[in-house]
Amino acid sequence: MAGNASAASSVSFNDIQNHWAKTTIEWGVEKGIVKGYANGMFMPNQNVTEAEFIRMLVVGITGKDLEDNFITDNWSDKYYDFLHFKNYPVDGYDNPKNRNSYVNRAHVAELVSSSDGVNFSGDQAIQYVLGKKYANGRIKGENTIQGFMGGATITRAEVLQLIRNLVDHGMQEMYDRPLEVTSEARLPKLPTAWDTYRDEMYLAIRKKVFPNYTGYRMYDDGVNKIILTKTLQQNQTDTSVAVQFEQQLKGFSGVSLSNCTDIVQRNMMLDILNLYGFKVDNTFFKKIEEAEKNKKEVTVTVGGKTLVIDPQITSPTSYATVYYKWWN
Repeated sequence: MAGNASAASSVSFNDIQNHWAKTTIEWGVEKGIVKGYANGMFMPNQNVTEAEFIRMLVVGITGKDLEDNFITDNWSDKYYDFLHFKNYPVDGYDNPKNRNSYVNRAHVAELVSSSDGVNFSGDQAIQYVLGKKYANGRIKGENTIQGFMGGATITRAEVLQLIRNLVDHGMQEMYDRPLEVTSEARLPKLPTAWDTYRDEMYLAIRKKVFPNYTGYRMYDDGVNKIILTKTLQQNQTDTSVAVQFEQQLKGFSGVSLSNCTDIVQRNMMLDILNLYGFKVDNTFFKKIEEAEKNKKEVTVTVGGKTLVIDPQITSPTSYATVYYKWWN
């Protein structure tokens, strides 16, 4: 059980080496969200009970375990007390027998949405979780209420991935669940395949590029760009770098710099290009300088693919776009 198994974060579990959630499991153990078993196993595909889930949820979101303020009969009492007084729908509070029953995915959605300070249940809770991009459907590519499979159980690995998604989306606090049911007007729309792809790209850039640069913030423009900006002063921002995606291609299509002479923006551009398989180095800067100097496009072949450096002569000085000529 999540509450009383034993392992250290340095343990290499015998049953996760080829598992899809290996890195997430290692992350979860390191964060203290869950532990492995004394026999060196993690059992990633084992189903999770309600008691196990709420402990993982509390520790995962808040980043710490609850204190033992008094002696209780069951290790899960403090988690049930904590969430009950926040008005969360924890079945095991009134009926302790339910604590050891496997939790289903619809109930998981209800508890996760409660953490966001809304009161939804059933299909609406599922729509909220999908619309917020906290989770995907269990059926790959089907981010629908049916594809979420609310009546199915959820595994230890799946729970950790869900919690990691919540943390990656900035969830750090468990809000009180309102007494009244939340209005349907607050339900986000179910994501399209394009929304899902764009969100995946946002997280990829946030994990693999964004940490290398300080003083920047990033956001998805909601259409086809992920923007990395640097605040200059109040009410003024420098666009810096804009990563562009093509919906028809469902892939990377280009990266724009607001100032192609800025070394930080250049390095950021190199990181972006390398992230999407265009292995370029500092010599690529010479091509950019050539395009900027002559105010003409320069074409470069990288790994059999065509990149075009466009100096954007109608835009402000030093603005440039490097785009992938994918239709060629």
